[in-house]
Amino acid sequence: MRQNINKKIGNLEVKLLAFMQLQDSPIVKSGDMVEVLGITQQRENNLLSNMNQKGLVVRIKRGYYVVSPKFPTGNYAEISEYKLLYYVMQAYNTQYLVTGPTAIFYYGYTTQIPNRIYVYNSKISGDKEIGGISFVFMKTSTKRLKAADIITMYDGTKVPYTSKVRLIIDCIYDWNRYNTLPKVFNWIRNEIEEDPEITAKLVSNAIRYGNKSVIARLGYCLDIFNAERNSVNRLQKKIAGSLSIIPLIPNTDFKGRVNKKWGLIINGKI
Repeated sequence: MRQNINKKIGNLEVKLLAFMQLQDSPIVKSGDMVEVLGITQQRENNLLSNMNQKGLVVRIKRGYYVVSPKFPTGNYAEISEYKLLYYVMQAYNTQYLVTGPTAIFYYGYTTQIPNRIYVYNSKISGDKEIGGISFVFMKTSTKRLKAADIITMYDGTKVPYTSKVRLIIDCIYDWNRYNTLPKVFNWIRNEIEEDPEITAKLVSNAIRYGNKSVIARLGYCLDIFNAERNSVNRLQKKIAGSLSIIPLIPNTDFKGRVNKKWGLIINGKI
């Protein structure tokens, strides 16, 4: 996220940066520097805008900025991507969970490094570039912002990452966004072969964070893999009596036999 600064750092900018090194928080809000620097509100607005363009501070949203935790050396802002994410979520006062392709790579299901950080949260949505870092914010209910593993990053930042089991459920639930069906079925197969006890965790997460489509697809998958029967039965009870029929694999030919137990058109092999 480092941004090269071509312009010379001005006197007021040096004073602001020096002042912020003494504070407990790197956050600067509109109005904070008026009295400290003895300037007008308009001049403060211009100052922060110019510093944002130079990369000395990062604008999170209107009137809300984060300053580098270290005095910039070589005219670079020094804020890591996950520390920046923390401040963004703090600015919007929301819980969050890193998921999607970011977590898919982290857990080793792909070697393709994502160029964006995917984040579930309860306040904002859409693709945003902040401080040179690309984020995909996905607004969801607070009840779906659970099942996190706290991962400590290289800079010491603690990040709530979706757990591996929860990620698998997300990849069935949000298949269209992540392009993860049918490949997620192979991930499930491999996980069960490595640790059969993961079946119960998958089922619990599907019931808690999924929907009928997730339950149907996971249930059929577990049936095929001869997974632990009691857990599979829990899923079947959740959709018992449902009349809906959906394809096992979306966005492809819907021709295939109907599996009435799970309400699926079996239009592909797993």
